[in-house]
Amino acid sequence: MSRIVERNLLGPSVLLLLALGGGTLLAVRAAWASATASTAGLPEVDLSVTGADVVPGAVGLAVLVMAAAAGVLAAGPMLRRVIGVLVALAGVAGAVLTSRTGSAMETARQRALDEAAVSGTVVDWDGTTAQALAVAGFVLVAGVGVLIAWLGPRWATMGRKYEAPAVREADSSDLWKAMDDGVDPTV
Repeated sequence: MSRIVERNLLGPSVLLLLALGGGTLLAVRAAWASATASTAGLPEVDLSVTGADVVPGAVGLAVLVMAAAAGVLAAGPMLRRVIGVLVALAGVAGAVLTSRTGSAMETARQRALDEAAVSGTVVDWDGTTAQALAVAGFVLVAGVGVLIAWLGPRWATMGRKYEAPAVREADSSDLWKAMDDGVDPTV
């Protein structure tokens, strides 16, 4: 990969983290399974189970990914490496959590039936693609995290004008401006 391409990946990486975090959050909050329960003499009841019902921690991981985008933008070289590793770990954890939901899905389905007060009715659940999208989103997040850990320290950082005033050193141009304003910088 050429140096120019490596250095110009900061913006796309930040946007990609925001998009993947938001898309994964939407996939986790979407219905993973839905059904309509009908019993003779009673109205039909629509039931749904979201990924947040099945894997509550996945919502937090998706929000963490979006917050990491701001961190990558503002962090220095070494902190970017740490953020990249954390994002990669969050992506792996999210992919594992959202892909292995067997008993948790069954528990969430039973809870949906209990909340709807439908008992003794056989309900056929229809799955959606939201779970697969959440898994794919977290896998892509892990890949972007590895990219940030690998290339992040080479990217440009925010300028010195964003540093706290006490930390910022006097620049030679600041000294000249002070003298132009009539202030003696040696005092």
